[in-house]
Amino acid sequence: MFHVMLADIPGALLKAASVFYSYGLNVVSIYTTESSYGDRQEVEVNFVVDFTGKRVSPEQVAKSLNLETVVKQVVFYGKQLPNMIVDEKHFPLIVMGERAIIFRETTYKGLILGLRKQLGAAGEALLYHIGLNNGKGTWAALKNLIGGKVELLPQYLKYWMFLVGASVVKEVVINMEKKRAVVRVENSYECELGRGAGKPFSNFHRGVYAGIFSELLGSERSVETKCIAAGDPYCEFVIGNVEG
Repeated sequence: MFHVMLADIPGALLKAASVFYSYGLNVVSIYTTESSYGDRQEVEVNFVVDFTGKRVSPEQVAKSLNLETVVKQVVFYGKQLPNMIVDEKHFPLIVMGERAIIFRETTYKGLILGLRKQLGAAGEALLYHIGLNNGKGTWAALKNLIGGKVELLPQYLKYWMFLVGASVVKEVVINMEKKRAVVRVENSYECELGRGAGKPFSNFHRGVYAGIFSELLGSERSVETKCIAAGDPYCEFVIGNVEG
């Protein structure tokens, strides 16, 4: 794994990649840790390279990279484990300016199903209130992004949920007169855990949407009216004036 700091100019990436090509090395992955684009002079690009069967050393490749005028700095890691390489340089993980962590399915499955199994209705209530507070924090960030333009909220909400891997938001309908919002989603990771339950399964995400819309609608009420765990094709949340 090579961390290469490049001048932020057209063609810089091509010149760096050409160095690996000149040695007959296969670049199996390229990514950047940059999450914003602004008034900057440099950008870091990370190359994962396969040296299998090659006589050239990483040190030689790093020297060749440093000869390119567009390259400002090179750091590399050799083989760490037989079947994996880990980016040791970039910690912690940052998403939209805040520290983030990743939960694999085995982890969030144990968390969500474990609470429901061990605490019953209390566990479901706990998940809802955790989601509620999470949603209020999410609204604080979204509120800043939309700058008071409520009409932008549906699109920002779609991309926000997509970015964190929570679900695919298909539709958001906000009716300020009725103080009511309807959110339809697919692939909710929480409700996927409850497939076959025969009834709505979400507590955490139901709370998240209640938190996101609570200030806007003046209510923390949130009901899941459709759910993939109940056999519906998608999940639907009604927030605020649920009777309206």
